[in-house]
Amino acid sequence: MRTRLYIASTDALTDPARFERLARTIPSARREKLDALRHDGARRLSLAASLLLVRALSDNGLHADEIALTKYGKPYLPTLPDFHFSLSHSGNVAMCAVSPREIGCDIEAPRGYDAKIAKRFFHPAEREWLFSRPEPEQADAFLRLWTCKESFIKALGLGLSQPLDSFAVIPEETVRLTQTADARPWQMRSFRHGDCFVALCGLEGVADAPLTRVDFGEACA
Repeated sequence: MRTRLYIASTDALTDPARFERLARTIPSARREKLDALRHDGARRLSLAASLLLVRALSDNGLHADEIALTKYGKPYLPTLPDFHFSLSHSGNVAMCAVSPREIGCDIEAPRGYDAKIAKRFFHPAEREWLFSRPEPEQADAFLRLWTCKESFIKALGLGLSQPLDSFAVIPEETVRLTQTADARPWQMRSFRHGDCFVALCGLEGVADAPLTRVDFGEACA
């Protein structure tokens, strides 16, 4: 097994018959979460992320129906302790990252930029990097920085118990992670996928992790 990233649009899931057919193929815990959602967009994103997890398991010759949560809310597969995964979605795009070691991913569609969030929650080194950018570039720079920070927090699996200003990510050509108490050799990767910003953080194979684009319409017609 190697670190790998899966991405898909939810466009094909607007068809009700296809949606219901595919919803029957996901793990029961994810189906319960799906059934609790009421907004169509949120349901499509949740299903898409679940389907990507199923695809990743299948690509590795694996199957798992039971999904549990750590005390910090990080999902894991009790029957597959060496299969680590992270899910994220935004806009109409879902993503799943898998790895034999700790992994975290985040994707963010373009949205409004509020400098007060950075001033209040970011590390001083991050604020310096962000506000040194030309003002027209700061909205994109903020999202790139935000996805990098989210991917690290999700890889750690500590949720919001890990303060956002307790570590610094400088997303230049090579993303640098500093000021963290966790001294393990974390790897980070940041890139654009269409209009979205994507970040991946893990302990193995992040830099060259292959990206698989999944089309639910073609794969499940």
